[in-house]
Amino acid sequence: MARAPRTRPRLSTTGRRQLALDLVRAREFVPVSELADELGVSLVTARGDVAHLAGAGLVRQVRGGAIIAREDDGEPPFEVRLGTYPEEKAAIGAAAAALVEPGSAVVLDGGTTCMAIAHALVATPELTDLTVYTPSLSTALALEAGAPRLTVVVTGGTVYPRAHSLGGPYSELILERVIATVAFVGCNGISDADGISAATPVDAELKRRMLASAKLRVAAADASKFVHHGTARVCRVDEVDLILTAGLLEDRLADAVGRAGGTVRRA
Repeated sequence: MARAPRTRPRLSTTGRRQLALDLVRAREFVPVSELADELGVSLVTARGDVAHLAGAGLVRQVRGGAIIAREDDGEPPFEVRLGTYPEEKAAIGAAAAALVEPGSAVVLDGGTTCMAIAHALVATPELTDLTVYTPSLSTALALEAGAPRLTVVVTGGTVYPRAHSLGGPYSELILERVIATVAFVGCNGISDADGISAATPVDAELKRRMLASAKLRVAAADASKFVHHGTARVCRVDEVDLILTAGLLEDRLADAVGRAGGTVRRA
């Protein structure tokens, strides 16, 4: 039997849509059924409100609900980030590939540092019979060059054009069923106080799911990430097994992360 909508004071259309937007921003993903309940309206009206907000570029409409519009996260496009710290990322990629053994199941995040790991996996012929799970379209295409040594599984979800990656609740469904040997995740910041951080709560949740799926959990980031901070915490530094980095990392920053329980390895 269908649940009756929640009773709340009647709002104007503008007020109702603002409340819907506030809910999506707070929760990152809200099913239409929950919006209808929270707003005290029918499913048809809730869907109309989501369509209006999506048309204005304020949310992204997905099957069953709405998520935040990722273009607002302020992160530079993937192509811009590809050109930053290329030598450091290549060193991280080689060090990451050295942690992988033939026959492994690997979870590989999106982003340019993990793209370097993908290239290193492809360039290491002794790594055979690998299964690599990734939410990144760009990473999947790069890994395709390693077939048939590498089997690539894309986790699915909603496309985020600036990142050429997939995300949202549908990506997490596959990861819940994965038992991986190692997971490599990128990040936007690393510090003793804030831990490992991402650009948005949606990113952070996906990275948490990746780390939870693996026996060996590795955060991969160039040294600049030790002086920058994302807006959403992924985990504490002691909740990964290894922080793999390269570049000019100040000892005081590495030491602070070490005192907080993190293990930093320079590639």
